[in-house]
Amino acid sequence: MGEPTRKVLEAIALKIPVVHAVLDQPRDAHRRSRPLLGILIFSLLIAVSLPLIYITVIFPAYTDLLVATIETGAERLAAHAVPASVKYERLSHRSIDSVRLLADIYRLEKDFGLLEIGLYSPEGATVYSSDASKVGSINKDPAFLREVAKGKVHSRLFSTTRPGPGNTPVPVEAVETYIPLMKRGAFLGAFRFQFDISNVKSSMDRFNTYATYGSIAASLCVLLVVVILLNKESSRLAALRRADELMEDVNLITRHDLKSPLASTLTGISFLKQYTETSAEQREVLDEMHAAAITGLDLINRSLDIYKMETGRYDYRPVPVDLTPLCRRVAADLSGPAAERDVTIKVGRVDVSPGESDSLTAAAEETLCYSLLANLVKNAVEASAPGHKVTVTLSSADNAIITVHNTGCVPESIRESFFEKFATAGKSGGTGLGTYSARLMARTMGGTISMTSSEEEGTTITVTLPLHPSSTETGD
Repeated sequence: MGEPTRKVLEAIALKIPVVHAVLDQPRDAHRRSRPLLGILIFSLLIAVSLPLIYITVIFPAYTDLLVATIETGAERLAAHAVPASVKYERLSHRSIDSVRLLADIYRLEKDFGLLEIGLYSPEGATVYSSDASKVGSINKDPAFLREVAKGKVHSRLFSTTRPGPGNTPVPVEAVETYIPLMKRGAFLGAFRFQFDISNVKSSMDRFNTYATYGSIAASLCVLLVVVILLNKESSRLAALRRADELMEDVNLITRHDLKSPLASTLTGISFLKQYTETSAEQREVLDEMHAAAITGLDLINRSLDIYKMETGRYDYRPVPVDLTPLCRRVAADLSGPAAERDVTIKVGRVDVSPGESDSLTAAAEETLCYSLLANLVKNAVEASAPGHKVTVTLSSADNAIITVHNTGCVPESIRESFFEKFATAGKSGGTGLGTYSARLMARTMGGTISMTSSEEEGTTITVTLPLHPSSTETGD
């Protein structure tokens, strides 16, 4: 997330608790919370955009459609209402002399409640109008010559006023329709009708107003529900974050507190070995206790290193490390546990000819390499059936490559989470930290680690580490 975007969100977070809860996370937790933040932003956009879309798009489109429907109805009514007495005659001032025409006009005004009727000659002169002041005037409506004179029906919606009680002007919504009179392509004149649609227009406006308010209310309800759900989710995330922080604090304190008694134990064992007389059997027991205490301290130190790697505070200093003798040392150190399980460990480089040097130098840290490989080989030994072997092979391409293979199969339930923290299945005494720490160490050294497993092929773990320049120059 860019810094400007984050600053904007932080400003919003001061007003919206759920955003604050999402942003107030460590970087990893924040990445996990991005979908949560995305849902909130999407909901905000929906809540704001739905009413705007309705007001700017749906409402005008609906209004245009309704107006078009009203105009079409008016056109059909007007076409039906044109008196038969003048349908095929050229309109002029003499047309008004027809008693039948005047009777037809009076009937139209009474039966249909028209606001106004007008008759026009082909030249646009007003032959008749309900408003007597307009008789004799010329129709200057641009649509008259542009459309009506060419035989096209023309309608428009407009607002006007009419006298109400006490001659008070009353607003009126009306539709005006021109019906051309045509005979064999010749324009004979036109009728103009004005229909009062105030009630229909008022109902339409009222419906649109209610619909707008309804869309706003629905959007706010959706937003409220989403915010409530997100607040619950953010509370859960905050609780998980606090639990993780507490676990980290407890682990760190425990690691430090365990070192003191172990160091005291080592001091006592060393004193007994140096300044007291012991039998061979007692000395052997003291040696075993000394070795166990050393191993315990080493494990605690390594766990502290892992913690530093997790938090990005590990001081990594790569040096040339010959991986071939290192792998052989790991195999030798684990030969005892392997022999107890009747498992053999084989180490070799596969991309060199017999007689060539099998040295493979990586830019790494020897202690990390040893811990990484010891973890992987130990797991491979424990996963192997009696009589089988664990194969450690080395090769080089763009990187130094180490593979550890055994005939066992990783349970399908943990294959996806094999390198995750505490991932383990059916292994007595397993903590699920071995492969997790192996991945941490590989990444710290700029390498990668991957795993493939199947019933037929067994399990292969592949580690890549950067080659040291000296290894590249010598062609290792």
